Amino acid sequence: MEIASLLTPVNVTTFLLLFIRFASFLSFLPIFNYKTIPMIVKAAFAFWLSILFFPITPKVTFEINLFNLFIGILSEVTLAFFVGSALNLVFDILRYAAEQISFVMGFTMANVFDPNADIQSTILSEFFVWVAVLIFFSFGGDHLEIWLVAKSLSHLPLGAIFDIHSFYQFFLDYMYKYFVFGFSLAFPILAISLFSDIIFAMIMKTMPQFNLLVVGFPIKIAIAFLVLMAIIGAMMRVFQKEMIEVFNVMFSIIG
Repeated sequence: MEIASLLTPVNVTTFLLLFIRFASFLSFLPIFNYKTIPMIVKAAFAFWLSILFFPITPKVTFEINLFNLFIGILSEVTLAFFVGSALNLVFDILRYAAEQISFVMGFTMANVFDPNADIQSTILSEFFVWVAVLIFFSFGGDHLEIWLVAKSLSHLPLGAIFDIHSFYQFFLDYMYKYFVFGFSLAFPILAISLFSDIIFAMIMKTMPQFNLLVVGFPIKIAIAFLVLMAIIGAMMRVFQKEMIEVFNVMFSIIG
């Protein structure tokens, strides 16, 4: 009888929207949105989080009908999409930098299939992303994502229309950073590659018998790897700083 008394329209609607919010965030947030994680695991995790947070979640206050319920579900999915896209942009910056580095190193043809994104990416892109995933776990990024969703429950009511203009302004301001930071991360190797090309051109001008394909390219790749080993720590430091900054912006928008 106690369980039956809880099955009121308000409680059922609140739990449904709460489950949709957690499920939507788990579908779009980095790490949790990986397709290698079975869908049933994500659904079970979202259901468990919904049960855990239901007692402290404010109940819905809008009139319960089919139209309002549809708008509430659409709002929850859209909110998760915008937040997930904002956080995934930081990972995309690393992919962009890796693409530039792979181009100058001659690794653009060495592509592998990324099952998480369903795209073909370079080996360096996969390497950068997986190192970034380790850094993401090291500063508790997965915990921050759950905390972000939990924080939204008290500041953004379930089914409410959120301020989409704030997200629009964020993406508008952040898109230039996508290219600036991506190029900045790849610049040391791009500069060394350009410098080595100039040196090889001078050598070939003075020594026509110098074989660039046999000798020059392996040296160029070796130098790029040495520079990459020297700057990989700084690159991940920039990634961590940018990720925390985006988290702060998302907290301020939602809170």
